[in-house]
Amino acid sequence: MISASAPGKLNLFFEVGGLRPDGYHPVVSVYQSLAIRQRVAVEQNDYWHVITEGDLPKSQLDLVPTDEENLVVKAALALAEHCGISNPQKMRFHTYKQVPVAAGLAGGSADAAAALLALNQAWGTGLESKELTKVAAKVGSDVPFSLLGGTALGVDTGIDLEVLPQAKEHHVVLLVSPIGLGTGSVFKKFDELFPEGDMTLSATQVKQQLADGTLQLGRNSLTAPALELRPELASYFELAPGMKGNMTGSGPTVYFLTEEAAAAEELTATLRQQGHFVILTSFGTEGAKLD
Repeated sequence: MISASAPGKLNLFFEVGGLRPDGYHPVVSVYQSLAIRQRVAVEQNDYWHVITEGDLPKSQLDLVPTDEENLVVKAALALAEHCGISNPQKMRFHTYKQVPVAAGLAGGSADAAAALLALNQAWGTGLESKELTKVAAKVGSDVPFSLLGGTALGVDTGIDLEVLPQAKEHHVVLLVSPIGLGTGSVFKKFDELFPEGDMTLSATQVKQQLADGTLQLGRNSLTAPALELRPELASYFELAPGMKGNMTGSGPTVYFLTEEAAAAEELTATLRQQGHFVILTSFGTEGAKLD
C-alpha cells in the first residue's frame, strides 16, 4: 500500500472578483498551509471505494463520500485522462483526516493532492511536480496549493501560484461550526451582494503590502456572503478577547492567530469548555509528500 499526505490551509487574505463568462471568479489569495494533514493510502480494488477514519468526530467523518463523488476518485480519473490511460486500475483509498469537512480549510483538496502523489507512484505514471500541478488544477482550485504548501500567492482562480517567503510561525485556533457551508452557495450569495466583485488590490499590491507589513491579514471577500447565509457565525468572531477572529475560504471556520503557544492553548481550552469544536494547530511549511 502506498500513502501520501497533504496539508490543510488558511486564506490569510482572500479577495474575489466578479463572475466571469466561464463561470469562475478571479481571486487574489495569500495561502498558508497548516500543520494538520490528510493522509491517503491506495491499493488495487475491483471498484472505486473510499474508507475514512481520522481525528474528527464521527459526524464529520460520515459526511465524506465513499464512492466516485469523492475528490480522491476524481483526482484519479483526472490523472488517468492526463496520462492517456483509458481503463485505469480501480483503487481503494484509505483516508485519515485531521482537517474538518466543508469548513473552508481545503480538506477535500488535500485528500486529492495526496491521492495524486500516491497514485503517481502506484500507477508508475512518473509525472514531475509541474505536470501533477496541471492535473491538480483540473480537480479543484485549492488542489495545486495543497501540493505546494508553505506560503504562496494565488491568482486567477487560485491555481496560478507564486511561492512567497515563509510566514512567521503562528499558532492557530480553529473554531469549527458543527454545520458546514457549501462553496457554491457562498459564491452564489457573493454574486448577489457583489455583482461587480470585491477586488481592491492587485496581486502586485498584495505582495508589496505583505512584504512591508501593511496588508490587512484576515480580509476575506466571502465573509459577508457567509454571514448572510449563517448569521449566527457573527458571534464566533468575538469569542476571544484581545484576538481578532477571521474566516478562511468560503467558511464557516473562524480562525484566531497568536505567536504565543500559551495563549493558543488557553483559548482552545476555554472554547472547548463552552462546547465548541476546536482544533489547535500551527502554520506548516510542507506541501504534499509521500509517506
